[in-house]
Amino acid sequence: MLYQKILTGETPYLTFLSSLGQFPEHRHADIELQYCVCGTLEIMIDKKIYQMHAGEIALVSPMSSHAIPKDSAKDCSVLTVIVGASFLKQHFSFFSNSVLPCPILDLQKDGKHERELFTRFEELVEMYRSDPFPNELLVTGILYQICAYLQGLLLEQNALQNQENKQMRKVGNIEKALELIYYCYAEPLRVEDAAEVTGYGKSNFCKIFKSTFGSSFHQALNQQRIQSACILLRETNMSVAEIAQEVGLPEAKSFCRVFKGVMQTTPGQYRKRQK
Repeated sequence: MLYQKILTGETPYLTFLSSLGQFPEHRHADIELQYCVCGTLEIMIDKKIYQMHAGEIALVSPMSSHAIPKDSAKDCSVLTVIVGASFLKQHFSFFSNSVLPCPILDLQKDGKHERELFTRFEELVEMYRSDPFPNELLVTGILYQICAYLQGLLLEQNALQNQENKQMRKVGNIEKALELIYYCYAEPLRVEDAAEVTGYGKSNFCKIFKSTFGSSFHQALNQQRIQSACILLRETNMSVAEIAQEVGLPEAKSFCRVFKGVMQTTPGQYRKRQK
């Protein structure tokens, strides 16, 4: 059995270089890395098919189902690395709990951890090409370096994912202010009203709103009011004063000033041009 040496404790890891043809779907409690040396390879991980190319690795988490579909690895050379808890010890849980949007990692990217991983994998490949049974201590040393750089790469990706999730939550909350503008622009809205529906304090709300949408809350509110005013100017015979009242700017003088600031023309001139 392929994993027997790891299961029985004979060795804390398993590595081999092969063409890796068809391989049936299976699971095991160890972490598996497939490094595509050359050619292309299709690998199925948790029922999803991924295309791998030279310089990419597939990270298979413990107990994830994986397989090599039939005839998918023609002219392909793959370095397989399997490590378990006895090899990684206290670090095993980190790798087990790391969740990636895609289990395929491209080591050709210009990042520190990617470059180091690519170098270490290529070192292992050369060792197995020159000797099917390379020095165990040398292999062990390189595998620990691979795991260390892989841990660094996963930490970076996890931090980036957390930052993106945090930003998405912020945007989701701030979008409630946009809904307030869209549905209630004709009302006397205040910044405090928008901050309240988003759950932020006034100062924090203003900063997040501007960084997200590139304008202040009042600018966005006036933009919506003037867009609605333009429709009324084009499609109705309402007076400017009536339109000002309708869109939430009851003072005609203030409405004209805001209108000109947004449209670079007065309401009367805009209406004449449209007709």
